[in-house]
Amino acid sequence: MNLFVDTICQRTCHALEELFPAGEWKTSEIKALIEQPPDAEMGDFALPCFSFSKKLRRSPKQIAEELENLLAPEPSEDQIADSEELLPFSRIKAFGPYLNFFLDPETLARELLPSIFQKSSTGDHDTSDSGKGGQGKIREKVMIEFSQPNTHKGFHVGHLRNAALGDSLCRIFRYNGYEVVAANYFGDVGTHIAKCLWYFLNHCDESPPDELRGEWLGELYTKSVQLLETLEGEEAQQAQTEISNLLRRMEEKDPELSKVWEETKQWSMDDFKEIYRWLDIHFDHDFYESDVDEEGRQMVLEGEKNGTFIRSEGAIGIDLETENLGFFMLLKSDGNTLYSTKDLALARRKFDQFSVDRSVYVVGAEQTLHFKQVFATLNRMGYSQAERCYHLPYALVMLPSGKMSSREGNVILFSDMRKQMRDYILDGLLVEQNREWDEKEVEETSHRIALAAIKYGMLSQDPNKPIVFSMEDWLVSEGDTGTYLVYAYVRIRSIGRQVALSVNDQIDFSLLDHPNEKLLMRRMLDFERVVWKSGELFKPSLLARYLYELCRDFSRAYGTCSVKHAGSEALQSARLLLFHCVAEVLKTGLGLLGITPPERM
Repeated sequence: MNLFVDTICQRTCHALEELFPAGEWKTSEIKALIEQPPDAEMGDFALPCFSFSKKLRRSPKQIAEELENLLAPEPSEDQIADSEELLPFSRIKAFGPYLNFFLDPETLARELLPSIFQKSSTGDHDTSDSGKGGQGKIREKVMIEFSQPNTHKGFHVGHLRNAALGDSLCRIFRYNGYEVVAANYFGDVGTHIAKCLWYFLNHCDESPPDELRGEWLGELYTKSVQLLETLEGEEAQQAQTEISNLLRRMEEKDPELSKVWEETKQWSMDDFKEIYRWLDIHFDHDFYESDVDEEGRQMVLEGEKNGTFIRSEGAIGIDLETENLGFFMLLKSDGNTLYSTKDLALARRKFDQFSVDRSVYVVGAEQTLHFKQVFATLNRMGYSQAERCYHLPYALVMLPSGKMSSREGNVILFSDMRKQMRDYILDGLLVEQNREWDEKEVEETSHRIALAAIKYGMLSQDPNKPIVFSMEDWLVSEGDTGTYLVYAYVRIRSIGRQVALSVNDQIDFSLLDHPNEKLLMRRMLDFERVVWKSGELFKPSLLARYLYELCRDFSRAYGTCSVKHAGSEALQSARLLLFHCVAEVLKTGLGLLGITPPERM
């Protein structure tokens, strides 16, 4: 895209200088104005002329017409003979206040397709020149903290949205040139653990299972909540006293209880390790609440001494009224820590230990006020990085029946979802392959389809919109699903297996002149821009939508522009190259969503 956009900017600057020599015209400012028309029939790029009116003292419509006359005169015979003298556009036309540019299909194909093919043939997916208009690697270190499961609770479908969002953002930011640290923050202390261990030590008469012990602990937590709700009077008071004592003993590092806590915590961590392996999600560093608990307490006490924090009714906090954020409590009157206490210590570790320039927190939308208060507090404490902290909120994942809750036990546990999806795929989508392929390939393909369905389902919606999880709907191979996208990829790859691919100087790019072929190339031209925007706006949903539209464009082109039945070998080679490049762009884009498509289905 840079070649065409840069050409527009440079030539427009020269034309504006002719119209108003005294003005100062910058290509960077023109570049920021360029848009894509809503309809392909209106061109491939559009330059709105509103911002030029003040200097030129003309209407935007008049400016667009004058620029058209300057940029698109009838070419001379010498220019036609020397094609490099011509702009890479078949037409430049004023549409009201817009100047629209129509790409020449041959020039587009010649510039775009060999570059994509070169990367795929050499395995070169280096992204050092991607992002920020090809300015190279961005000298910024970004930590993206995501997933953050609680130990002693089951990992369920609702947790997958956070995991998919954070992982995709890490991949996108790396592609865009950032140095990325993927971080997890495990909730391994707190009341929920005291309740789980209270039930485990006092009311559980069954032995832990051989597998999925962390998930089993989550079931004990649910049982503890349900039991507590049935207790009344002295029994209820006694239970609360026992739980409070357990919580106190945990905070005091009681040796006997710490041994139980460490053992049961490891059960959860073993479950999480297997879940992340299956999801193909990797972390560069793990944080634990238990590690920053006391550190946060000392930070708050020091802040009270130096006047940053104040004591109010026995508790310690900070007055954020000037920021319209109220009073932010940091330490309870009984001396116990809060989420806020630990978040301050966690942030300091990120800044000091990892020297991050930007810190991204992928946490549910219900914590929006909390993070505004955390960032404002860090700013008051003198951390300049606080201004570059960002909370990415996301809405809940719902079941068709309503909201999920670990407390109430109405969740789809990860292990159940994984098994149900595998059975559904093997008994439906891969029923024939299950009879013909070896077991290893069937299992691997089933796994990849399941991941595509889950991750695309979690990422295709704007983070602010709630998601209704429906396994059957997400595994449909038609429509806006991850299953459809991997089917499209496999379909394109099958074309390449039918006809040998070779790219050389004999490719006649002028043959790719069908409107659907050009539409497909124009879509691929937008890939880098979409990936960049998806990262900067923290919306992998933009990339997901782009990939779905790319597959739709391919389907249109495939239906009208056959490879196998092309009119000539030259046209067959050109179309094969086009579709091969679509597969490569699709594969790269799916990879940025955390999806690896199978090569056949």
